Amino acid sequence: MSPIQRKDFLVFLRKMSKKGFYEVLNYVYEKKSVHYNEVLNYVLDKKIVDSRASVTIALNGLTNLGLLERTVTNARPIRTNYQVSKTGHQIIKNLRDLEAVFSK
Repeated sequence: MSPIQRKDFLVFLRKMSKKGFYEVLNYVYEKKSVHYNEVLNYVLDKKIVDSRASVTIALNGLTNLGLLERTVTNARPIRTNYQVSKTGHQIIKNLRDLEAVFSK
């Protein structure tokens, strides 16, 4: 692994370790396609994060990492929809495999 690849990997790990990132990615993966308010209600009800701002940070972070795809509808009401990207599907599979190793 080159130094640049290693740095990118370490940045990825740091971001994924932030509060709510894994849970949000997993939730969107399970639901296939969700609106912002669905994610908001889920993570606040489960007490994964404490605020709307934290949900926005997690969704934006996952989108910036290329794990989620964000679509905004122009019709009224304007809605933001999230789906797991192709890369996100690969990552969630690997993270679940890793989680299974630690669950044994």
